[in-house]
Amino acid sequence: MNIFFIPSWYPNQTNPLSGVFIKEQIEAIAEIEENLLVLVSLWGHDDSLLPIKKLWHWPKKLHWIYKRKHCKKIISHKNFYEIYNVKGHWSTRKPFRGLNRLIQINRENFKLANERFQRVDLIHAHVSFPAGFIASILCEEYDVPYILTEHMSPFPFSELIDNGKLVPEVKEAFEKAKFCIAVSPTLASNISSFGLPKPIVIPNMVDERMFYCGSPNNHKMIFLTLGGISKQKGINHLLEAIALWDPSPYDFEFRIGGEGPMLESYKKQSKDLGIDDRVVWLGPVNRSKVPNLFRDSHVYVMPSLHETFGVVYAEAIASGKPIIATRCGGPESIVNEDNGKLVEIGNIQELSLAMKEVANKWKEYQPWLIRNDFEQRFSRKVVVRQLMSLYQQALT
Repeated sequence: MNIFFIPSWYPNQTNPLSGVFIKEQIEAIAEIEENLLVLVSLWGHDDSLLPIKKLWHWPKKLHWIYKRKHCKKIISHKNFYEIYNVKGHWSTRKPFRGLNRLIQINRENFKLANERFQRVDLIHAHVSFPAGFIASILCEEYDVPYILTEHMSPFPFSELIDNGKLVPEVKEAFEKAKFCIAVSPTLASNISSFGLPKPIVIPNMVDERMFYCGSPNNHKMIFLTLGGISKQKGINHLLEAIALWDPSPYDFEFRIGGEGPMLESYKKQSKDLGIDDRVVWLGPVNRSKVPNLFRDSHVYVMPSLHETFGVVYAEAIASGKPIIATRCGGPESIVNEDNGKLVEIGNIQELSLAMKEVANKWKEYQPWLIRNDFEQRFSRKVVVRQLMSLYQQALT
């Protein structure tokens, strides 16, 4: 079976964490299913995107693209191939209509895959726009079925709504797919609320080999938060909840890792709230260091405003750590009474009390029980098994 993946998001030099969970899923499928041929369609993604609102970035971008304009190649990895076809592209939003450019690039990649590997049996698109719509075009042109996995948070993005309805491209991506997947029950319900068939729920996966249970070597209780420092992650609510609780700086520390547009604003908020002696800003975190950060912490907390899944929560329980999250979409399918607590979005008092309660009963949480629950739901083999079953159904 030859599968052609089209990822709307994919790690690149400009944004190395973009769609990293998509790439890790592709790698896991290729490694576990050795009889599968995995091909990934790439076009430079953020690296070759010409930003409409930042025209001063164009000379540098165009120079980078020019040096690679003849760089259509197949990059061989241990168990899969990346079809790398760098071309400048621009906003897919109206009136710019860069979508046709992406369709043409992926059409070229698909033809190259067919020429080099005889055939493509199935397309797997990640995110309905643009990848899902591109897959619907290739499906019609080459009579190859496709599966669509949706990850948008929140669904749909505002630019994909027109007078309260999904734009035709998103609707078509769902309607023509052989099967549609949502990464959480909440996302599946959101999708079906637009009159689309309710998708099958298959969660994102976490590489269980990267994470492990470990005891923190610190006399303080460490609360860890990792993610983009943006409004979506609710860091401002976390800071307010810490101030409301007001734990001793000698006994508690709150480590916040990541970078983003709100970083300086939240640092100022921390000082204004008088909790700067308990909050440690880790800055950008290399992905290879994440397992150790989990090992050296006691509790993971992130009060997001919305999440379709929340891979970092799954990474926390893969490390045997209890978590505190909000009922914002994804965490409801991850958090249970054995591994943490859920609070309402934006409820500062409830969040503060939850942190205090988890701190007081921390020794009651069983790391190996939390880890075993993770392995049964979000490990590579479990999720790949579900995907393979769907692939087989799509082809029969």
